[in-house]
Amino acid sequence: MYRLKLGLLLVGYCITYCRAVKSTWQIPEEYKEPAKMLHNMCLKESGASEELIRTCMDGTIHEDRGVQCYIHCLFDKLMVINEDTGHIHLDRLAKIAPNTDMKEAFEFLHKECGHILTEDHCLTAFQAAKCYFDSHDEVVKFCHLLVADLGI
Repeated sequence: MYRLKLGLLLVGYCITYCRAVKSTWQIPEEYKEPAKMLHNMCLKESGASEELIRTCMDGTIHEDRGVQCYIHCLFDKLMVINEDTGHIHLDRLAKIAPNTDMKEAFEFLHKECGHILTEDHCLTAFQAAKCYFDSHDEVVKFCHLLVADLGI
């Protein structure tokens, strides 16, 4: 449950709070270390290059296999992926969202991108993340937060 709440905080925080207070984008101090640990864990598990992950700063998600599996790892650790099918359930975050803006953002992203499913779970995660970037202007700010606040 802690990982799910961390994911909710990181994604939702950016989608809502960063939109309202653009000059003070930051991850709350108490979540920086767990977020960095999650990043490092998924970096190691996926073999992804931090340099390729940083390309998200310009709204591009690199098609490298390591990056695809890094994204899958993040979704898996945040417990929003069905490991049997590979289907991503971003709506799980909407159910525990602390405010209406977050809930609506997660529901919107799930509605727009929840249909994505391939036989390859890393590819499914990658295509869903690309869909999130394409569907909601605020999602790219999540990348900016991680790169800037966590020093990725």
